[in-house]
Amino acid sequence: MVYTLLKNIVKLAINVYFKKVHIEGRENIPTKGPFLIVANHPSSFLDPISIAILVKQKISFLAGGFMFKNKFIASILRGLNMVAIYRAQDNPGMLSNNDDVFKDCYKKLRDKGAIMIFPEGTSEMERRLRKIKTGAARIALGAEKENNYDLNVVILPVGLNYSKSSRFRSEMTINIGTPINVLDFKEDHKKDEVNAVQKLTKSIETKIRDLIVAIDKHEYDELIERVETIYKTEITKTTQINKSHNLTQIKISQEIASAVKHFQENEPKLFDDTKFRIDNYFEKLTQTNLSDKSIKQNMQNKNLFGYIIKSVLKIIVGFPIWLFGMMNSYIPYKLPRYLALAITDSEAFYGALLMSLGTLSFIVIYSLEIFLVWFFFHSPLLTVLYAIALPLTGFFTIYYSRFTRKFYYNWKLISSFYSKQQMVAELIEERKNIIIELEKIREKYSVVNA
Repeated sequence: MVYTLLKNIVKLAINVYFKKVHIEGRENIPTKGPFLIVANHPSSFLDPISIAILVKQKISFLAGGFMFKNKFIASILRGLNMVAIYRAQDNPGMLSNNDDVFKDCYKKLRDKGAIMIFPEGTSEMERRLRKIKTGAARIALGAEKENNYDLNVVILPVGLNYSKSSRFRSEMTINIGTPINVLDFKEDHKKDEVNAVQKLTKSIETKIRDLIVAIDKHEYDELIERVETIYKTEITKTTQINKSHNLTQIKISQEIASAVKHFQENEPKLFDDTKFRIDNYFEKLTQTNLSDKSIKQNMQNKNLFGYIIKSVLKIIVGFPIWLFGMMNSYIPYKLPRYLALAITDSEAFYGALLMSLGTLSFIVIYSLEIFLVWFFFHSPLLTVLYAIALPLTGFFTIYYSRFTRKFYYNWKLISSFYSKQQMVAELIEERKNIIIELEKIREKYSVVNA
């Protein structure tokens, strides 16, 4: 009952925290066990709960043994269906306990249960797939062996992609791949267990990699991000992939990462020239205190006067609603941020903490505010209307703040256009030329990969 209640609370919290949650491949989720879920691990405990709410079955989660040191916390974690798994880097002396963990997993699979494992072993907010450990493959094949290969265990690969998990109202994409049939490795396992485990682990790695944006080298990160900023929208316009399918965005990012790697390795001069041009463009943006988004918007904005009038009217009309929302939501909105920053400096943990603390903060403080309205006014109608207004004006406050911030930056661009007309005009022209150059490179890359 606790698991179901928490699952519903988490589902609501995720839909509030993220502006959009894109889910692809939901039909691939098995309707019954036994199966294992394996996924990349970019954002701490935000990852398991985001996947768990999509699965009907009660899931057992393998979690780092270091989380179970405190007896009270350990009892809570076990109540949430978490199982401790021990790593050499945490406590080498506890590795022998993993034998019991594996036996427990075998039993759960024998009972047609579902288990979630993050085979990277650690959580880091980065666009890459770290070395996949063999635990998932060992558990799956070990369970089959223990049961004479009659369980029909499948492994469900999942790819998690965040636009910025540490930012409230960002976006998340969950790509669910086709299941891996563990019995496909049955004969290999009978001949050589170690080799079979390695083969299955490789298959898991390949499946997950296809579902995420994985950048092999750290030095590519900034360049790929900048190419995406300038060029991703242009690719989407001309791509043959279904534009309504969110996997398009992942595939495009994968292609950009692959192209960057190809040209760096095979045509270093072209790579260096293009990189210099893009870096120089962004350096000029920094010098003029502008963003690529503002330059792009200036290129597209045909009716500047109309945009200013409409924006100012929206700001004036929306101000009273924003003020009401700010007065009621400021503390529950800001408090979780201060607490999350005080608890961790890891981006991988910050987003998960922010969502959890934010959920608790809004529930507690909104409840207190509603009680105070009832206590002072004793009006059922007023109390109900106030309770309804709280979340609505809270969301409006976020929208209004972002709208005014966007208008402020656009106004800076307009001001810059008149005070630094030549520089802004050069940036607009440079952006156009970079897109033309990237188009040529894209055509060249397409020929190479044809």
